[in-house]
Amino acid sequence: MKRLGYLLGKDMRLLKRTPTIVILLALYPALVAVLVGLAVGRPPTKPRVAIVNQVPENKRDIRIGGKKFDLDKLTKALYENVDGYNVKDPAAALEEVKSGDAVAAVIIPEDIVEQLESSSSQGTIEAIFDSTDPTRKAYVENTIKGLLVDTNNELTNRFTDVSLDYINIIVNGGEITFGGETRNIEGLANGADLIKDVLPYVPAQQRKDLQEFAALSEGAKQGANFAKSLLRRVGQPIKLQNKPVGTNSSLSSLAVAVAVAVSAMFVALLLGAGMLAYEQEDQMLTRLLRGLAPRSTIVIEKTLLAGICALIVGTVMVLAFGAFVDIRWERAFLWWPAIIVASISFGAAGVMVGAASGDVRAASLASFMIGLPLTAAALVPKGAVSDGLYSVLQVINSIFPFKPSLDFLRAGLSPGFDALWPGIHLAILILAYCLIASFAIKRRVA
Repeated sequence: MKRLGYLLGKDMRLLKRTPTIVILLALYPALVAVLVGLAVGRPPTKPRVAIVNQVPENKRDIRIGGKKFDLDKLTKALYENVDGYNVKDPAAALEEVKSGDAVAAVIIPEDIVEQLESSSSQGTIEAIFDSTDPTRKAYVENTIKGLLVDTNNELTNRFTDVSLDYINIIVNGGEITFGGETRNIEGLANGADLIKDVLPYVPAQQRKDLQEFAALSEGAKQGANFAKSLLRRVGQPIKLQNKPVGTNSSLSSLAVAVAVAVSAMFVALLLGAGMLAYEQEDQMLTRLLRGLAPRSTIVIEKTLLAGICALIVGTVMVLAFGAFVDIRWERAFLWWPAIIVASISFGAAGVMVGAASGDVRAASLASFMIGLPLTAAALVPKGAVSDGLYSVLQVINSIFPFKPSLDFLRAGLSPGFDALWPGIHLAILILAYCLIASFAIKRRVA
């Protein structure tokens, strides 16, 4: 233990003499981690949309079958989901989209109330999209379509109620207004009774036709009743019942876990690989192995050195994110040990790379070449690639500590995730990396 302490003290003093490198080593991974965390965990901002509402304020009430619907519900929902602002006319809206000030424009025509109240026409709202960025265009288009779903559902229910009223009048009779004139309709049910009453007074040669008409009326009544049951379902033929499975996790906890894992990984990889490679290049490692310290002590010391530095950066990352997102501080006794184990595992991986590389430049380059693609591989979701390629990525993730470290951190930040297996996984990787590093040092120094 004394030798381990002496070696740690020596390396700490060495780092203290090069503060610029240490600062860059901490800031660069932190910057990369923040950007990756924001990309993974931050939802898209509200798109800027120009809105033209040509319907006068005193004419925004739609009357459907005597029932009122406020058209302003649509515009209010639009303003809640986009960064909307009013423009005076369609020409100005088009110019806003062309100039790039707005990603889209929504035009509500002046006659939409008449269109919806009409018995034959369909209401139309025009949307103008900036198609330069296909990803942003698809997001804005889906947002506006989603807003129309609720409005269309409510209007569908209103139209359905009116249709049911009309069918009820046709079947059972009642008053109906048509062409500005109110008329009383007997209905199919009453008509069948009337036919039975007048049937004895009808000449025999016409009685058969009247009986057939009565049978048709009865069939029409049954068909109308069947149509009523269909109309009740037409607004929502299939009801969606959400049944989530798995652990409930927020985007903010995922962003924090990714940011901490990325920052700790780069610090530990670069420091572990660079420090050991530097000692090999400077022949200091050979002198240490001549009785001052065994290989196992050197590997453990470099792993702890890299792990401690990565732990500091990872902890600072959590504290920094805590100013912007909700961190469960009461779970610090879980996520801080997760940062410790993850940092040590990355440090062991860096020491293994440094032992295999032999010089600082090769070790630093290898750390970047290993870290970046393997981080991306751990973030690929199932279904994004073929099953064969996904299986290959899973094998790669099992031999590099980023994925288990991410899982371990998420288990600490959010309840419900499994922490046991990622912890065991990382312990196995730490032991394996240290053994490989010790073997690589033996081959190089021998």
